Amino acid sequence: MHIPSSFKVEHVSNLLQIMAENAFATIITTDENNLPVATSLPFLVRQNNDEIILQAHFAKANPQWKHLEKNTQILVIFQGPHCYVSPSWYKSPGVPTWDYITVHAYGTAKLFHNNDQLQELIETLSDKYESTQEKPWKAENNYPDKMLNAIVGFEICVQEMKGKVKIGQNKSEEDLRGVIDGLKNSSDKPHQEYNLAIAKLIKKHLKTKE
Repeated sequence: MHIPSSFKVEHVSNLLQIMAENAFATIITTDENNLPVATSLPFLVRQNNDEIILQAHFAKANPQWKHLEKNTQILVIFQGPHCYVSPSWYKSPGVPTWDYITVHAYGTAKLFHNNDQLQELIETLSDKYESTQEKPWKAENNYPDKMLNAIVGFEICVQEMKGKVKIGQNKSEEDLRGVIDGLKNSSDKPHQEYNLAIAKLIKKHLKTKE
């Protein structure tokens, strides 16, 4: 991933925050013909001292889990909010672009070799996403053994992370305020949530410069 210095995310805490907030990520491996294979999965992002661990699971019917047995380098892409930016929003001349947030995590994986580890993963994942429900469903004692036998858990020990936040940091304050207004007033309703998220980040960036 090409990362100009003005867009680079340096601090591990910021990288982890992006990953945790956008944990439905894409894992990329290579098959026996050295062709790339990708699957999107919900991940757990964990830090143990200086070690960063990603945990998730495949459907056993998905042959991609077998790639992990090779212990080759694996890439997981965490994609944050993103949006189109029109040059008509700038005060100065410009061209169309795209603002976005992403983290690329590289590492090697190992499979879970017992159902206790897999059960713990399922319970932790479900507890995380059920926490917003009025009556949270609990995986404990509710997850059928046949379902557990139909999935393959794994964890990735992260060896390198590359983060990029591209929100016009190389633009003038006047241009960025125009982008904020443009995103807030955009008629692109299907992407309004992301538009507002990027607008909020640009506004936060401008405050740090005051």
